[in-house]
Amino acid sequence: MKKFILMFATLCLITFSANAQTKKGTVLLGAGSQFSGTSWTDWHITPKIGYFIQDGLAIGAEVNYNSDDEYVDAFAGNIVPVLDANGDQVEIGGVPQWETDGQHDGYTLTNKEMRFGIFARYYAARNLFVEASLSAGEMETQEWVRDVPVTSIVGGSGNVTSQDMVLTSSESSYNVRLGMGYTLVWREHFAVEPFVHLDLIVDGEQVEAGQGTVQTVETIDMSGSEFVGGLSVNVFF
Repeated sequence: MKKFILMFATLCLITFSANAQTKKGTVLLGAGSQFSGTSWTDWHITPKIGYFIQDGLAIGAEVNYNSDDEYVDAFAGNIVPVLDANGDQVEIGGVPQWETDGQHDGYTLTNKEMRFGIFARYYAARNLFVEASLSAGEMETQEWVRDVPVTSIVGGSGNVTSQDMVLTSSESSYNVRLGMGYTLVWREHFAVEPFVHLDLIVDGEQVEAGQGTVQTVETIDMSGSEFVGGLSVNVFF
């Protein structure tokens, strides 16, 4: 019985504390990530800032920018034997033949993600809130690929050669999110918020570079919807 009373008192304290943090003039500063349908290694943290324009109602913005450039030095290659169709080393005049394999010039890979959005949050019942947001984002990833077939036009005829190149894939989307969450306040100013929302991709496109030729570029329509859950950590002041 004493344990039940203690738990009830703690819950009441949390509820009243959450209610106190949603007063007009309070600033919300936090960051969160969805975790349903995403491995923990692929979590994307999205910072947000909001302002309570009246008791229980906040508006704000979400901004996320992440860029990771990787430079790879030039490589002279490895010396490997020249093999025939049977896998035996080729010899000319009794001399084993060798060739250079894997050589490449220096190159840079760029991976970046940008997203900007606005949101509105309304506390319907003390700790329980509903939230709506509108956002737009772009993502770009690059990879280095060897021996990409390239057709060049020389003298009116097509000549197929191969070369190494950096291929770029991209995504872009406009999202509308409608959801709800619950604010658990700790030590008056800090809060943990589990949430769930319906993510509507009203205009989304994914472009896969394929093997670097126009014929292998694939464009995928990402429009659709899904339910996702997540967790955010916020500071109220």
